Amino acid sequence: MKHQSIRACSIWRALDVVGDVPVLLILEQAFRGQHRFDEMVTGTGLARSVVSNRLAKLVEAGVLVKARERQKGYALTDMGRQLYPVALMILRWQAKWEPASRSINVRLVHRACGKVTTPVPVCQACHGLIDPREVDWAPGPGLTQVTPVYARRRQQTAAASAKRGNVTMVDSVIELFGDRWATLVVRACFTGIHRFDEIQRDTLMATNILSGRIERLLAQGIIKAVPYSAHQDRFEYRLTAKGRDLYPVLLALLQWGDAWFADDKGPPLLLTHRLCSSGLRLEAVCSECGDEVRLDNTTFEA
Repeated sequence: MKHQSIRACSIWRALDVVGDVPVLLILEQAFRGQHRFDEMVTGTGLARSVVSNRLAKLVEAGVLVKARERQKGYALTDMGRQLYPVALMILRWQAKWEPASRSINVRLVHRACGKVTTPVPVCQACHGLIDPREVDWAPGPGLTQVTPVYARRRQQTAAASAKRGNVTMVDSVIELFGDRWATLVVRACFTGIHRFDEIQRDTLMATNILSGRIERLLAQGIIKAVPYSAHQDRFEYRLTAKGRDLYPVLLALLQWGDAWFADDKGPPLLLTHRLCSSGLRLEAVCSECGDEVRLDNTTFEA
């Protein structure tokens, strides 16, 4: 039997750690300054056993560290703090595309200028706004193939989402990136893979799982089906404007994965920003003053 493998880009590796809805909800609370166990249970709306399990996994992965004093709870490590751009890009997408979908209104204040801000994804080299259509992809020196092992992570039910509606900052986009299979479909579209059989080969998903994820992404308006032959039942799946705007989230995940999981050979993928011919690196800047937005100079107001 032929050994099957998929591209082990840093997005795939990052999702191994954070591609899980409870994990993302717990990280959301940590970025909001909630560190104690009971605060995280209340803030996420998750069962205590689930929070305990995911906290243990985040500590094992090196994203959080447990304080010796019980009342201080869990603190973000350097590895964890470097996930902040991912959180900012998730917040940006939610505010832009589904602002009325939540009963909670979250504002990000950039303390450096004192104004409410929307994080803007720009190229670190030229400060041009990042558009995936202006980015070239090429294999990097660290590109390898791996045999995927997909853990059984349940999709969140509508009831579970509704239960959290009043406490979490973001939801639909968290549920997308908390489902590694759905995220890999979006990754495939960004890298020029659009047909069902090609996406299946790229991800090695079971066909029934892939069909379900495509149906969900179509319903959410992330992708659209475009006929590519005279046969009306043959489609390519193309990103919509809403789907393309997920690119900064994927790019932030890629950079985090490169920083923590790339081997000595280098990153698995090389990205070039065509507008300035530089290697692309995302920087989140303030929409009001243009300075960098970081964990240590921002505050969330809910």
